[in-house]
Amino acid sequence: MTTTQERPRTLGELKASGYRSRPVREEMRENLIARLRSGEELFPGIYGYDETVIPHIVNAILAGQDIIFLGERGQAKSRIIRSLTSLLDEALPVLVGCEIPEDPFEPITGQGRSIIAERGDDAPIEWLDRSARYGEKLATPDITIADLIGEVDPIKVAEGKYLSDELTIHYGLIPRTHRGIFCINELPDLAERIQVGLLNIMEERDVQIRGYRIR
Repeated sequence: MTTTQERPRTLGELKASGYRSRPVREEMRENLIARLRSGEELFPGIYGYDETVIPHIVNAILAGQDIIFLGERGQAKSRIIRSLTSLLDEALPVLVGCEIPEDPFEPITGQGRSIIAERGDDAPIEWLDRSARYGEKLATPDITIADLIGEVDPIKVAEGKYLSDELTIHYGLIPRTHRGIFCINELPDLAERIQVGLLNIMEERDVQIRGYRIR
């Protein structure tokens, strides 16, 4: 699967190709190990951190940990974080027709599961470039849980959908970065209740939007 033309375009073709879905942590870990073995430079253009910061980042990725970067302005924190996308696969298969990047083998939303139930192996997939799998938000005091996680969309309700219908959900930034890397800049500027909500996501690996639990 080296070119766009050769990549599977349906779930059935993806299964036949032998493709295996991996959690992002495992994906980054395996790609990092390959880079280390090949001797390839991990963070091109970043200087002075070879004996300090970079070894800690490597250890965190190998251990599958979330990472907090602390430092003064101008120390290349954001640049390093954005460059972590180079440890993702070149492209990722996602279901066509979903609001978030759904795994064709294991969709987590009702929308994704419905597509698989209706289309089966004919369900269409597309390939998401690794550069599109990065999300970032500058923390400000006015950020809400709805911005980051999601909320019920009143327009969809007004159009006739019931509140009990999962399709009324408008997903926030974090679910839209599903199967990717999400960064919050200036974390201390977030309201404490928002920080607690993010901690729950990091611990439990799920989000809850008005009673809907998405894991």
